[in-house]
Amino acid sequence: MRRVMMGGVLCAVALAAGACAVNRAEVDVNVSVNDGWVDLFNGEDLTGWTGGADGAWVVEDGEIVTAKPGRGWWLRTDRMYRDFELELDFWMPEGGNSGLGLRGSSGGDPAFTGLEVQMLDTHGQSPDVHNCGAVYEAIAPRAMAVHPAGQWNSYRVRLVGDVLDVWLNDVHIHAGQKLDGRGYFRKPEQKLPLNTRATTGYISLQDHGHAFRYRNIRIKDLSPDPEPRGMVHLISGMDGDDPAGWFSEDAAVWAVEHGAIVGRNGPGHLFTNAEFTDFEMRTLVKVNARGNSGIYYHAQPNPDPNNPWPAGYGYEAQVDQHDTKNYTGCIYNTAWPESGPGRDGPITRDDAWFDYRIRAEGDRVRTWINGVPFVDAELCEFKSGRFALQGHHNGNEIMFKDFRVLELD
Repeated sequence: MRRVMMGGVLCAVALAAGACAVNRAEVDVNVSVNDGWVDLFNGEDLTGWTGGADGAWVVEDGEIVTAKPGRGWWLRTDRMYRDFELELDFWMPEGGNSGLGLRGSSGGDPAFTGLEVQMLDTHGQSPDVHNCGAVYEAIAPRAMAVHPAGQWNSYRVRLVGDVLDVWLNDVHIHAGQKLDGRGYFRKPEQKLPLNTRATTGYISLQDHGHAFRYRNIRIKDLSPDPEPRGMVHLISGMDGDDPAGWFSEDAAVWAVEHGAIVGRNGPGHLFTNAEFTDFEMRTLVKVNARGNSGIYYHAQPNPDPNNPWPAGYGYEAQVDQHDTKNYTGCIYNTAWPESGPGRDGPITRDDAWFDYRIRAEGDRVRTWINGVPFVDAELCEFKSGRFALQGHHNGNEIMFKDFRVLELD
């Protein structure tokens, strides 16, 4: 039995796997008796999807249609997926251009926040990083398998960790491709490696200004920790000098850029107006080289106006790839992984996105990084409070995208 000392309170940890009842919210995910496959599109309306101008995407004859080509931008699912198998059919006109977004974010272009598998009228052409089947501006397909315009095509995609497989019309056009250092933004000299992009995100369909049709969209969620339903976004733009629903303390400067909260310099913290007790929190995080940050929970600002650190006023889930003791996934100076990939150090790196999950139920707290379990401990001192994002030092830059919370009953 591990014992955790923090803030003068000693808590026993008795957390054998499966020892606790599972909260309903944790298992309320897409499930099916059909080998785990579920429909992402019900054939009747856009339930489960969001995005685009009003009326830009519609349902006709059991198909999703770009009704106002050029106004739809991206249509995305309302839940995020890390590892999955996905199937869909698409129809395009002559000269048609669209794309399938994977692991994209709610802000920015999903083709580059995550990755895009291209849909393009390039039947008969030689494969490259722009035509149909390509991982856009990153990986060319092994074959040009798209049908001529005016015919239906079928995609099957399997994405697990950093390995991608894609079949187009039953041709295996990407076989075990690694999401590695390949990839750029618009120009080859503007590098945007696949291995720095989001590790979880939304499934998206692109409106590139052409009349596309989609049908038979279904998914099998293979994530080790599928996202529960009902998570609420806490990033919604600026309200004065601070992001809406948050307030800042001390020197760090905060902004909302492309849907992400960005904190520069420090020290200082950004606190939620709302307070939370039992919750699940998920977010994407990126910190710059030698950066240092953290996600406080059950926190309050330090009442000492000369002390910017909330230490002693909440728990900090650490963000730091260089601290050999308190690294990303640990609860700062409080709890650390006992086993698994995170026991000997971080599995993350600077200047690359990763996803952070924190779940607090009663005294029990658990953390995951990219779906990998880290901390599982009982911490007894702080029962409820605010979230706070940390700006640590001058030159520090920290980014949070799709910061989402589910309050637990």
